[in-house]
Amino acid sequence: MDTGSRRSEGCSTAMRRGEHVILKNWEGIPPDPQWVSEEIDLLNAAVDQFAAAMKARLAQKAHEGWSGWNDPANANAIYTAMLAHGAGVPMAAGQEIDVANFAMMLWRFRQQEQQEHGS
Repeated sequence: MDTGSRRSEGCSTAMRRGEHVILKNWEGIPPDPQWVSEEIDLLNAAVDQFAAAMKARLAQKAHEGWSGWNDPANANAIYTAMLAHGAGVPMAAGQEIDVANFAMMLWRFRQQEQQEHGS
């Protein structure tokens, strides 16, 4: 059995413009453990590559003099910037890293807030 058939057996597909967006096992059929292991390895590699690109962009911005990313008073401005950059993702290659960095900043604010309030 090849990886593709192990993945798609018992899965339904969401469609957008005739292309597969994501596959989901809605029938509760346990996936092949080998496929799961391979999929996790691929996901981890993708996240590692993406995180490296995020770090490089953040370093570039620091060298350019950008600051304020860790000040909760800037949360609204960061959220607005994330939305503005996100709106352009399909049209402007390269914006994904900026959107992810803004999301990280907002995520970090939430983590700090939860730690402070014990939630």
